[in-house]
Amino acid sequence: MFTLSLVVGADLILFLVLDSGVIGDPDRLSAGLHANQQSVSYARLRSGRYQSYYPEVLRLRLSRSSPTLQLAAVEDGFEIQRVDEETVATIPFDVAETLQEFTSTLTLISGEYFQVESFCPEEHRARSVQGLHQVLQDYPQRLNPGRTATLGWAQEATLWQRFPTGFLNLLRLDFGADVDGRDIGQRLRERGSRSLALSIPAFLLAMLAALGLAQLAVVVRGRADRSLQITAALVMAVTSLAWILFLRRLFLIDLAWFPLRPWSAPVWPLLALPILLWVWLAAWPDFLLYRTILRERLDQGWFLAARSRGVRPWRLWWRHTLPNLAAPLASLLAVTLPYLVMGSLLLERIFDIPGLGDSLLRAIETGDTAFLRAATFLFALAFLGTSWLGDALAAWADPRLRRHTSQEVHA
Repeated sequence: MFTLSLVVGADLILFLVLDSGVIGDPDRLSAGLHANQQSVSYARLRSGRYQSYYPEVLRLRLSRSSPTLQLAAVEDGFEIQRVDEETVATIPFDVAETLQEFTSTLTLISGEYFQVESFCPEEHRARSVQGLHQVLQDYPQRLNPGRTATLGWAQEATLWQRFPTGFLNLLRLDFGADVDGRDIGQRLRERGSRSLALSIPAFLLAMLAALGLAQLAVVVRGRADRSLQITAALVMAVTSLAWILFLRRLFLIDLAWFPLRPWSAPVWPLLALPILLWVWLAAWPDFLLYRTILRERLDQGWFLAARSRGVRPWRLWWRHTLPNLAAPLASLLAVTLPYLVMGSLLLERIFDIPGLGDSLLRAIETGDTAFLRAATFLFALAFLGTSWLGDALAAWADPRLRRHTSQEVHA
């Protein structure tokens, strides 16, 4: 229940942010810059905002002698306007409640100024005009003389219908299709595997490098320790973007030590430089953190007592120091590991790696709500799973944590 509540909360927050329009209308974004009434309505149908949508429920045709008009939705009904937004006629809801009444009213209000012919298929005549009003709110319908205009009808889903339906689909791992009609599950597997191929080796190498540098600084101390701290400060003082652009040009273009080609097999030569850059940027802040933890452990009584008994240095590190580091390192790794699923957005964009981080950015740009919800759901699961894994590793490495947990359970 605790896991379910956290996953529901993460998905609900994202759902409310997207639905509130803070980042714009996602359905209009997904429909593209040159969207029309039908494309936006189909986008709303895919996202679940519409329960149903019929693109052709009414056909209107102005006579050739009529001026260009526009049918728009207003608060209490519909208005027929000229291009200069001058209202020519109104049709309130209390006059036309169904599409059949709406077509009849259009015929009745036709006069010398404009004449309009309307047709509604028999299967749609009993539908409420609220569905037509919903579609026209997005895009008013332009009526050109001598041309037939087609109007759509939609039934909007309520908030409490849309969220449970979408979340139950996530629990079934049914992620649906993205804005381009591609299967999101397949896309997540492909893109996620590329991001993990970059992030996991880079993370492990950066952790080992940081631990090695921290041990060197603690054991040698003196000038070596100061040099390593100065180097870490200098590396961290320069922005990651500047380091990536500089080293990319140096190794990829000037020295040509790595291949420069589009993403294709074999991929490991293309991932080598991004992995090394990740290690270079991540190892130094981790080195400062691990150094602080090591210094704290080495100043404790058990370490000094072991040294005074003449324990060999290698045994002291492997049998005593590293096991004592396992608990804090497991807690730190539990916070870091979920982000490895998303990869490195910066490196993926600069090196044109089609990974999950790049897909997330494109999903935000295009308003692909289905892909964003699926990725957020998986990220929440990854965060919970790695948090439990970190707690389990910390308890396994430190018996005191196991006793503390057992006491809480009995209490």
